[in-house]
Parts: sequence; structure tokens; C-alpha cells
Amino acid sequence: MAKRFLLVTEEWAGSGHRVAAEAIQEVLQNMDGAQSVRVIGGLQTASPGLRVLSRFFYLNMLRYAKPVWHKMYEQDEMWGRSLSKPLGWWLSTRLLQRVLRAEQPDVVVATHAYCLSALAYAKQKADKPFQLVSVPTDFHVNRFWIHPQIDAYMVAHEQMAERLTHRYRISAEKVHVCGIPIRRAFHYAASKTKSDWKSQLGIAVDRFTVLIGGGEGGYGQMEEVIRTLAEEEEPLQIVVITGKNASLQKRLETVVSPWSERHRFVVKGYEERMWQWIGAADAYVTKPGGITCAEALALRTPLILHQPLPGQEQYNSAFLTEQQAAILARSPQEIREVIRGLRGSGRVGELAAHMDKLRRPEAAVEIAHVLFSLESKIGNKNRE
Repeated sequence: MAKRFLLVTEEWAGSGHRVAAEAIQEVLQNMDGAQSVRVIGGLQTASPGLRVLSRFFYLNMLRYAKPVWHKMYEQDEMWGRSLSKPLGWWLSTRLLQRVLRAEQPDVVVATHAYCLSALAYAKQKADKPFQLVSVPTDFHVNRFWIHPQIDAYMVAHEQMAERLTHRYRISAEKVHVCGIPIRRAFHYAASKTKSDWKSQLGIAVDRFTVLIGGGEGGYGQMEEVIRTLAEEEEPLQIVVITGKNASLQKRLETVVSPWSERHRFVVKGYEERMWQWIGAADAYVTKPGGITCAEALALRTPLILHQPLPGQEQYNSAFLTEQQAAILARSPQEIREVIRGLRGSGRVGELAAHMDKLRRPEAAVEIAHVLFSLESKIGNKNRE
């Protein structure tokens, strides 16, 4: 029996959650038995005005009140209980009216927690029953991802599974360790060496290559990091990805020019095929977003984590450094020292060995297979 899938995500706080949804969509669309697979923005569908307000609040909290945001995030138990019911109930009616009744999905997958409670309430109201699946896109899970109406949880690693079963009393049958879903191109990219990627991109094969990223908006101390690395006497190849921040790209192109004789610089804007640049890099300086880290793990590219945002990014950083799969650098000077330590040492091999324990390049495929088997089991149970 053909199945209809609806993937609900958000992108007002970054593109990672949507990338995860599209990675699952890519796999499902190529599997027998998928009648339709659609990705939507939850808030964009239910309440565009609330989406604008949420983005404004989020960005300004991070800009002007990071300690307050951090405190709110630490109190996820309180906020999860107090906000999920009233907000979820109101949004659920809109989701039913605007998409669920028309789509008639068999399985609904959430890659962002914002509309998860709304989907849970909508499930109770829906004329046609559907299975609700939670897919956290980080290495930590909190109260916002939890609801009795959720049929399955797809998580990144065993410690998350244990947290769900022990702290939140979720049945172990509902929890599946699959990894964080990333695009299939990263799986195929892993078969090439870093020299292969450097050659394909037309950059120097024999230079230690540092990739600097700041997410879709080019966030963080990118200019300060570049200036600090430029002081290195031994030549580097430094690739900077500024995302959709065109003004930053233009400014950095000017900033790097005084050092272009000693080092080779490549300054790029938004790059769709990030697997090429991550695959070519000998070290990746980045904020610890869940998707970004999962992509680097897939390609065994050493992660130097810098300036994690309060909340999920701090948890991601703590977990990955605890597992010795990444290095946290608190300043541009520390980044420089870490890169010195990585060059010509066995540290890269040690990091890669720890990364291998966490890398799940086929996570989207695993999730897709679970979605089909889960629905089949529940469907059979409903018919009995």
C-alpha cells in the first residue's frame, strides 16, 4: 500500500532543520511505496506572522541577551510544559485546516520542535489517523521534543536514546538510533580523499587547508579568525564560506589581500555543494550546528568548534568534545594553536578514529526504512 509522507520543519533560525527534512525526502522519493513526500515550513503554513515574530525574538535574544536565552534554554522542562499546550492547541487547528486535511498523510515527520506539540494535538483531532515521528537534528534532546502522541523518535546516538528512555520514560520500542539525516551526497563524497577533492576544486593539493564557516548568515568572528591565521609563517590554504551574507564576502575579499602572497585564500558565498569543501578541508572551523557537525563527521574532517550559541550548540559542543570527536577553541588565538597542533602530527588520525564512532552518513536511509517499517507495524496492529 502506497504511503503519503509529510515532513514539517522550520528555517527561521537557520537552514539545518530544512536540510534534514529534505535529506529524508530525497531518500523516500526513491523508495517503492512512497505515494507522495512533501516538505513544509510549520509556522510558515500555520501562522506566517508568528514565524516573523519568532525569528525577530530569536535573533535579538542572541544579539542582546545571550545569558537570558541560555537561562531559558536550561529551564526547558518548565517552558516545555507551559508553552506547548496553549500554543500547540491553537496552531494545531490551523495545521489541520491548511495542510493536514488536504494532504491526508500516513506519516508526519518533524525535524524541528516548534510545531511538534501542534502536530501532536492535530493528530488527536484528525479525521484520518497518522503516525507522528520526531527527528531531533542535534546531539542532545530536550523536553520540547517529547509528547505522548509521538510514535517514534529518531536520534543521533545511544546516549540520547538512554536519555529518552530513562529521563522521559519513553518506551524503548519507540526509540531508534539512526544518526542525524544529511544529504546522500556526503555518503558518496566519503569515498574520495582530501587530495581528490582539492584537485577537483582546483585548489592547492599540497597545502594544509582550513575551512572557515559561519552558517547561512556568515555568523561569528570570521574576520578575526582570518587575521589571526594570516599571521602564521608556514603557508596555509584558507577557504572561507560566508553563506548568503554578500556584504561579508565582499569585505573579507578585501581583508585577505595583504596576506595573499604567503597564504592562499578562497572566499566564497553560499555553496550548495558543501560536501566538496568539507571533503577537501584538513580542518573545519565552525559553529557546532547539528547538521554541520554530522556532515563533517561523515567526511572525517577534524572539527574546530568556535562560539557555540547558547542552547543546542553548546550541548553539541560539550558532547562532541567529551567524545574526543572535536576540539573547542574559545578564541581565534586558540584556533591558531589547534591548527598548529594538527599539522604534521598524529592528532588528525586520533580525531578521525573517534569521529568514526559517531559518523552516520546513511542516517537518512536508516530513518526512511524505519518510517516504512514503523507504519507497517502500526497499520497491521490497527487492522487486528
